[in-house]
Amino acid sequence: MTKLTCGTHGEQEETFVCDHIIETLKDGEPRGFCWNHVDGQCQAICTACNEMTDEEFTASQADAINILCYGCFLDAAALNGVDIG
Repeated sequence: MTKLTCGTHGEQEETFVCDHIIETLKDGEPRGFCWNHVDGQCQAICTACNEMTDEEFTASQADAINILCYGCFLDAAALNGVDIG
C-alpha cells in the first residue's frame, strides 16, 4: 500500500475518489459516498457516479479520479453520513 503525506492528517494510506467527493470536502454538501475496499485499497464515488453505467463512468470520469489520504477519505465519508468504522 502506498502512503502519502497530508497537510491535515500526516502520513496516511492513499485512497481514490471521484471529483464530486473532493467537492464535498470543499463545500460540505453531501453527494453520496459509495465506497469499497479492493485489493487493500479504499475507493469511493458519489451517488451520481455510482448510478452511471460502466461505459458512462469511463467516458465522463476518465481523468476525474483523485487521490486522498485515508483521513480525508474518512472526513468525506462522515460528511455524507457514512460510518466506515
